Amino acid sequence: MLHAIRFRFLVPAVVASVQAVQVTSALSQETHTLTARWLLDVERGEAIENGIIIVKGERIAAIGRKGEIKPEGEQIKLGDATLMPGLIDAHVHLTLGGAGDANARATLRAGFTTVQDLGAVNYDNIKIRNSIRDGKFPGPSVVASGPWLGVSGGTCDFQGIGVKGTDAFRARVRKDVDEGADLIKVCASGWLAQAAERPDACEISEEELRAAIDEAHLLKRRVAVHAISERAIAAAVNHGADLIVHGGFTSKATVAVMAERHVFQIPTLFSLKGSVAPAVYEQLRAHLAGAVRDGLPIAFGTDAGVIRHGQNAKEFSELAALGLKSLDAIRAATVEAAKAVGLGGQIGVLKDGARADIIAVEGDPLNDLNALQKVTFVMKAGRPVDRATLTP
Repeated sequence: MLHAIRFRFLVPAVVASVQAVQVTSALSQETHTLTARWLLDVERGEAIENGIIIVKGERIAAIGRKGEIKPEGEQIKLGDATLMPGLIDAHVHLTLGGAGDANARATLRAGFTTVQDLGAVNYDNIKIRNSIRDGKFPGPSVVASGPWLGVSGGTCDFQGIGVKGTDAFRARVRKDVDEGADLIKVCASGWLAQAAERPDACEISEEELRAAIDEAHLLKRRVAVHAISERAIAAAVNHGADLIVHGGFTSKATVAVMAERHVFQIPTLFSLKGSVAPAVYEQLRAHLAGAVRDGLPIAFGTDAGVIRHGQNAKEFSELAALGLKSLDAIRAATVEAAKAVGLGGQIGVLKDGARADIIAVEGDPLNDLNALQKVTFVMKAGRPVDRATLTP
């Protein structure tokens, strides 16, 4: 029987790191006023004409319409654009597909102000997180899992990092936490083609999966599980996984539990699309469209590194093809993705007290999701980003 209890944890290292302690006192004196033709309130689903945002230090101080709020500090006029929360990608690999610093720059330039990095070797994604936090190079705020955790000889046994047995899985979780991991990434299945052909496929034993999840929760870390087959997804949810990574063949029974517990699935469809025959991809898309109609919670993620960093927003068209309305697709990359990375309410929203991660895009994303690929302005934690410095 699927458990009804879900563990929810904050991300201790990231909550601390995003405060940028070394510059907080200086930033606290900076005030900016942002104005644009439109302001998108993603929580209410409302586009506010002639929007204005007051930013003080790292936080939003006020939002509304011009004329209702008195401008303060530096005036940043963004013209015929739409202001909205910075986008969030809940599944990237900054160490794949190029140099980590270049990938981080490309991601931030594309308007993604927070990412969740779900796997690297040698704890390199944690090193990137720390380098960005310490100002060594620009990039999004990073929530990092540390290395992939899977069975020896399995899908995620990169450079021999796989393990075997419950004791080894628990030991690796403890080591990852000691190394500074914000969450744990466990691999429970193979890839899409295998999952489509064999819905009962699962490359990790239930005992090993349970051991990894229980140990992570004991240490107050969330767990994201790479699970695509029906059996692997059900086992991960049954044993308390906090996130299901990749689009997969989630059964109706498992969808119901995920909806009740609000366990997100992160589809990464744009990356999966090029990995299999078109017929297999269409099978997945049709299945997920039905799961979404049944209430499957979706959070935005791309597996960037498999796709090119900076092209993250191409995922929106795949979400729309599942039947998500434009607002729901945008919420998947803001409000919902914030929850999926453990920072719900702190980012992904425009409201008083939220972190001032803000972007501007050309046009109206509610009517055209392609507008999200036309980012003209980025602010991260209250600081305007010079996008010219992020160009490769």
